[in-house]
Amino acid sequence: MAEISTLARPYAQAIFNLANANNTLKAWSDTLALLSEVAANKSMIGLINNPDVSSEQAVSLFLDICKDNLDEQGINFIKLAAENDRLEAIPTIAQSFEAMRAEAEGSIEAQVISAYAVNATQKKSIAAALKKKLGREVTIKTSTDKTLLGGVIIRAGDMVIDGSVKAQLEKITHSLLS
Repeated sequence: MAEISTLARPYAQAIFNLANANNTLKAWSDTLALLSEVAANKSMIGLINNPDVSSEQAVSLFLDICKDNLDEQGINFIKLAAENDRLEAIPTIAQSFEAMRAEAEGSIEAQVISAYAVNATQKKSIAAALKKKLGREVTIKTSTDKTLLGGVIIRAGDMVIDGSVKAQLEKITHSLLS
């Protein structure tokens, strides 16, 4: 089966083209964020993957949950995604859409994962360095992962910088075993 990002990209591109033409990028960001949250819910994933639940039932459930926050285009998107068995791909579609939006707006979101919390000064420093490297405005989102032991992993678009202690130890181990 194809990689989920490969399956999601055409949907994200179509939504982006529509939103860009209609000047509704922010509205689609909000819609996709909501749908992504619903699609990523463990109970919803179980229903989507349940062979006894039809795509019509899944659409009905999505619409019941989101009806007050969806316009006709959002409803049509849910129906199309269900019809093509792509409801599970909605979070990836949303991510791809946001990347396209950021590119069009000349900005990028960087995910900074560290073993310990990153303070405001460190965020500013990382954002400034990434802005210089990428030539775009950078928004930093942080999370912690104690398994890194120390250091940081930065993801911005297709770029990944792994400066974690864990990665360095794995490189050393690999070189010693080679």
